[in-house]
Amino acid sequence: MKTTSEKAFETTAEQALLGQSGWHPGINAEWDVERALFPARIFAFLQETQSLLWEQMRALHGGGLEDLLLNTLVKELNVKGMLHVLRYGFKFYGKIFRLAFFKPAHGLNEEVLSLYAKNRLTITRQVLCHPGSNETVDMLLSLNGLPVATCELKNPGTGQNWRRSVMQYREDRDPRAPLFDFKTRALVHFAVDPDEIHMTTQLSR
Repeated sequence: MKTTSEKAFETTAEQALLGQSGWHPGINAEWDVERALFPARIFAFLQETQSLLWEQMRALHGGGLEDLLLNTLVKELNVKGMLHVLRYGFKFYGKIFRLAFFKPAHGLNEEVLSLYAKNRLTITRQVLCHPGSNETVDMLLSLNGLPVATCELKNPGTGQNWRRSVMQYREDRDPRAPLFDFKTRALVHFAVDPDEIHMTTQLSR
């Protein structure tokens, strides 16, 4: 029997992404809806790729390191934006933590290639999108714990298509919520059905 539910479409889209190199399933319990980040993913990436700097900062700040890092990162995101932080990292007590590594123009530098390979792309379904609410976005795509794209999916078998996703973004999603705040968190929002995909970089009402 053919399945036409929205959940089935989500599952198909998720499986298609997970079948691609570099994508991993996200964990909803790791999501911090107030900060609109995956803190555990961020810490894991920093420890794996910048272990010396991490240990230096641990020696200085002890058990308070994680909270200090998150507070500093949030301020940097709110002031300079997600693209800036992805490209250049963020400053923490005079040092720079990088939150993404980009593919080098050639394969001669093995160290840079190794760091690039440590980037982690995750896809997480039904993620809380408004603090203090049970509203969820169908899919959230993230890089090293930073949200970069949201997706609302509709299956025509339920009588809806991408236009309903657009209306959902316009009417049911608060553009002031941390996840949707223009430039500071998710950079693009997709309205999707099996036949068409539409996108925007800024939500507004």
